[in-house]
Amino acid sequence: MSSNRNEDFQRRLTKPLIWSVIAAAAIYGASIVFGDFREIGNSISRLRVADWLLILGLSLLNYGLRFVRWEIYLRRLDCRIPVVRSLAYYLAGFLFTTTPGKAGEAVRSLYLRKHGVAIPLSLAAFFTERFVDLVAMVVLALGVAFAYPDYRWPVVATATIILVLLPFVRARSFHNVVAGRISVLRSEKMRTFGERLIELLHSSSSLLRSGPLYSGLALALLAWGAEGVALSIILDQLGVSVSLALAVGIYSISALAGALSFIPGGLGSTEAIMVLLLTLVGADYATALSATLVCRLATLWFAIGIGGLVVAGLEFDRARQIENSM
Repeated sequence: MSSNRNEDFQRRLTKPLIWSVIAAAAIYGASIVFGDFREIGNSISRLRVADWLLILGLSLLNYGLRFVRWEIYLRRLDCRIPVVRSLAYYLAGFLFTTTPGKAGEAVRSLYLRKHGVAIPLSLAAFFTERFVDLVAMVVLALGVAFAYPDYRWPVVATATIILVLLPFVRARSFHNVVAGRISVLRSEKMRTFGERLIELLHSSSSLLRSGPLYSGLALALLAWGAEGVALSIILDQLGVSVSLALAVGIYSISALAGALSFIPGGLGSTEAIMVLLLTLVGADYATALSATLVCRLATLWFAIGIGGLVVAGLEFDRARQIENSM
């Protein structure tokens, strides 16, 4: 029965994944068609094999640092499984990055449940991971937000909201007050949802204490900073002169805009903001679009590709175990 539920959940995730691939192809294709196709091709061809290896290596560093943080969270929750298996489950979640809010990455909970890890605990790690990533993006974006007056206040406002929410998210006394309000709701569905939310916050509160919070934030800053460095390398090879700090900031603001748009994977919104910011620092449209396409290919779609390969491997292993047990 559990296996059937897992398969049903994965099938439901496949539909938004397919639509996101179609949407991305349409967005990128239209951008190239309405841009200068030849100039975009010339720009991308400037990247050497060594450049691609370095850029993809920085993406792998991002994934590795985030996995280390994930392991810290699981161990903090007293959830221990073999590291190689845990890594496979973590990477498998990348296949569903383009689901709304990256919620599909919570498929890791289904894999972890096979090892006795309660779903509320793995979801707490997932929630904390997303929250800390948001904080890290805001911190990295703040460094250059003031270079763009039009984007200053949205970034500052987001940072303020997050800083205000943090004490409430981690305070059990606040959780208890909310739980009391939820218990008197007339709607059974609302009560059930509220109770699950409180359970999630209770589980997450231990991960948002000073130790795991700041260690997780440090790893997030390094991980997402690495993607900003990759953008800096891309821009340098395409002849766009910007400082490393500015490149990291442009990447962070673009990713933050994509996350706040609530569009799956930030498709379209992340690319549009990145192209706009790059043109503001002096890049022509074709070069800005080329840099954006390469950056997204080496970060978002590289992760999805890895996730797809890992999921295929896990499913093959599962099928083989079923066959051997018959």
